[in-house]
Amino acid sequence: MAQKIRLKRSSTQSSVPDAGSLSLGELAVNTYDGKLFFKKDVDGSTSIESIVTTNSEITGSVNLVGAMTSSLSLISNQSPSSDVLTVRVGGADKININSEGTLIIKPSATLPSGVDGSLAVSGSNFFIYL
Repeated sequence: MAQKIRLKRSSTQSSVPDAGSLSLGELAVNTYDGKLFFKKDVDGSTSIESIVTTNSEITGSVNLVGAMTSSLSLISNQSPSSDVLTVRVGGADKININSEGTLIIKPSATLPSGVDGSLAVSGSNFFIYL
């Protein structure tokens, strides 16, 4: 007979398990927010991390390695207090979109040797200062 595997779960908005409530390798799900959580242990320091899902809010930093295609939309009622988007190459900031919607291309925004690329911007009602 088939067995059901049930994860620890909550249906309360923004509920996150604490490190004491999960064992290493155990998963928990928040069915209201659609988030999946696990316990992380680095040299004895434990934390609860979430697995990135679509259509959910992510707080903190996300580091992507490799190619990325994105359609970024800033909803009008959001009020970011820092850069909305930062593109880093080789550990250095190269392109920023700040909280006012200004695209800033750093003077050192060059691609590594042997790498081809381009910057394409489309739309209306904007200025590009070089």
